[in-house]
Amino acid sequence: MSGAPADLDALRRAADSALARPGCRWRRALVFEACASTQDAALDACAGEPGLVVVAGRQTSGRGRLGRTWHDESGLGLALTCVLPAGAGAISLAAGVAAFRTVTSLGAPRIGLKWPNDVVERDGLRRKLAGVLIEVRAGVALLGVGLNVLQRGADWPRPLDGRAVSLRELGLAVTRAEALVALLASLDDALSSSESPEGERSILAEWAAADVLTGTEQEFEHDGTRVRGIVRSIDPLRALVVAAPSGDVSLPASSTSLVKQ
Repeated sequence: MSGAPADLDALRRAADSALARPGCRWRRALVFEACASTQDAALDACAGEPGLVVVAGRQTSGRGRLGRTWHDESGLGLALTCVLPAGAGAISLAAGVAAFRTVTSLGAPRIGLKWPNDVVERDGLRRKLAGVLIEVRAGVALLGVGLNVLQRGADWPRPLDGRAVSLRELGLAVTRAEALVALLASLDDALSSSESPEGERSILAEWAAADVLTGTEQEFEHDGTRVRGIVRSIDPLRALVVAAPSGDVSLPASSTSLVKQ
C-alpha cells in the first residue's frame, strides 16, 4: 500500500481530542504517516520523558511480545505507543484490561482476554483482535497497543488467516479515529486505577472475569522447557499454575509464553 492513509487527519484530530480530556496523563501526541515501529519512534521522540503518545498510520515492522511480529502494514489497524514512567503501576495488566474495555465499549460481542494480554473472541478459533507490548528502555516504559479495526478477510497475510479478526469483521462500523479516542481514554482510566492497591485488585478481578484460558488445556514454554496441561489458575502479575501429568507446575508470568496452537 502506498501513499498516506486516508484518515490521517482524522487520527490527528482524534489524538488532540483525547489529550484535551480533563486530567489526561498524555501531554503530547505525534501521528506519523508511517513508521517502522511505534515503540522505536516513541523512544526516539520522548527524550526520556513520559507523557508522549505516538500513533502510526502504517507500521511496517511492528513487533509483539517475546520477539513476535505484529502485522499492520496496510493502514487498516490502529498502532500506538504511550510513554510512561518506568515504575507506573501494573502497566501490562492495566493495558490488557483497557484494550478489552475499548473493544467491548465499541460493541464487540463475546470478547475475552487470553493471557498475557491478548484481546480475543471467546468462542471458536479465538481470533485475536488486539495485543499489548510493554518494553522498559532508557528509563521509560513503552506501552504499545495494536488493534485490528478495518481489515477484511483478504487483508490478512496467510499466517494470520483464522488467527486474527477486526472490528469490521465483527460487524462494527468503527473508524480508526473513533477507536483511538476510546483506547486512549480506557488506557488513562485503567492506568490510574492500577496505581492504588484497591484499584489494582479491581483491575485483577476484571481481568479474571474476562480470562478465556483457565480450565482449558494449553502448552507453555519457560526457560527452554515446555509444560502442557490444564490451566488451574492465572495471576497475570505473578504466576500461572498448570496441572501437568507430573503434578501442578507454577510458571512465572513475566517470562513464560503460550505456545501457539
